Amino acid sequence: MDDLEGSQAVIYARYSSDKQTEDSIEAQVRACREYAARHGVSVLRVYSDEAISGKGAKTASRAQYQKMLRDADKGMFGVILIHKYDRIARNLGEHVSLEKRLSDKGISLIAVAQDFGNTKEAKIMRALMWSLSEYYIDNLAEETKKGLKETALKGLHTGGYAPFGYDVVRQTYVINELEAAYVRKMFDAAQAGEGFKELIEEMAAAGITGKRGKPIRYPQIYEILKNEKYTGVYLYSPTEAKNRADRRTKPDSIKIENAMPKIIDKAQFMEVQKIMAERKQTGKKAGYLCSRLVYCSCGARMHGMTSKRKGHEYRYYYCPKKCGAPVVHMEEVDKAATDYLKTLLSAENQKKIIAALREYQAGEGARMEEFKSALKKRINEKQAQYNALLANLSSGALPPAVVEDIGAQMQSIKAEIETLKNTEPPKDFTVGTIKAWLASLKANPDVDAVRLLIERIDVVRDEQKNKTGFNIQSTLKTVLCESGCGGRI
Repeated sequence: MDDLEGSQAVIYARYSSDKQTEDSIEAQVRACREYAARHGVSVLRVYSDEAISGKGAKTASRAQYQKMLRDADKGMFGVILIHKYDRIARNLGEHVSLEKRLSDKGISLIAVAQDFGNTKEAKIMRALMWSLSEYYIDNLAEETKKGLKETALKGLHTGGYAPFGYDVVRQTYVINELEAAYVRKMFDAAQAGEGFKELIEEMAAAGITGKRGKPIRYPQIYEILKNEKYTGVYLYSPTEAKNRADRRTKPDSIKIENAMPKIIDKAQFMEVQKIMAERKQTGKKAGYLCSRLVYCSCGARMHGMTSKRKGHEYRYYYCPKKCGAPVVHMEEVDKAATDYLKTLLSAENQKKIIAALREYQAGEGARMEEFKSALKKRINEKQAQYNALLANLSSGALPPAVVEDIGAQMQSIKAEIETLKNTEPPKDFTVGTIKAWLASLKANPDVDAVRLLIERIDVVRDEQKNKTGFNIQSTLKTVLCESGCGGRI
């Protein structure tokens, strides 16, 4: 990092707990100043945020962080020093977005406790480690569900709100006859092909609301009509599915027949599902999975666009330079990208990636502390949820059903906290952990996987055959090609 000598830098520090630790702001700033002194860097100022989370949208509430970004846009400095990368964010997408924003301004971001260098290979390896850490921490949620699984196997309530039509008494589901009558009306209307306008107005006039106290409208009715619990089937998923439809059907859930009091006959439920399926529009909508990665044959980055004609939606990429190249349908690009990732993450390539990651993490001594910090943060979040419920319970004058519901939620959170407290951090990322992570990326290539593993997608047009092809380059080419491979895997 000798090229830093003479640079002007700023320091950013943050802690997300109300308690000072060894990674407190003072310690972070001291480590950054020592690094700056060793490398001949002058520090212009320090930005610091206290007791604010580094996760997701919480970064928008970090006043000093936002000021630093505005100053960066003004070109006031060339280097940002932080103690560790989790001081900036815990989300891979946000890390990548920040790196892009800073690199466009010629600004270097350096974590002094995790200084891996600024080579292109170092950057992708760092991004891989971010993603792997994120995968591992997220999987802790699996462990926190173990205590709830036994409860689920008994067909008992595991926390949260009971479905409309049911109440919970001592963790057992019982029918709320008033609400159940409206559930039956919903299924009857759906079976008869009638609308729900009059029923919605009737519930509003009678003061009937959902479990959260909000009016019941079409979206809530649709969710109710898809919920198999009304036929007496108990469903419990230890993790929430990403796909909204899977959240309703719970394909990987614990499923126990006749474990709940029945409100709807199974035959009527199945008939309503058939009616709803026939009304549902067909055709999968293509998303902007590969936005900002697609390049025209003329070299310009292609832009995404959505158009609607005769009730249909079309999504495609077009060349902003109007070079005459035809548009490319997004579903073609998305399919090429996901197929490519499955090929990229072959067994042979996975071995190379694992070897590179294992070699890379050997030089990172601070990862254990990162894991402990992340674990502590998750426990604090759960404890805050528990305390909020306790405050609601202490307010008094609550209906018995609400008290039961809050108590069940508190029990669920308490079980999660105890499991988290007993979780031992790993000594390192084992081969098995890395293989499981790579397998998950291969099985379900999502936006994060595309951004992590694909550098660019060039559209190749064969005019003679009137066909469009794609030349896809991987960010891992330096890892997978010792002698160089032209950017193709």
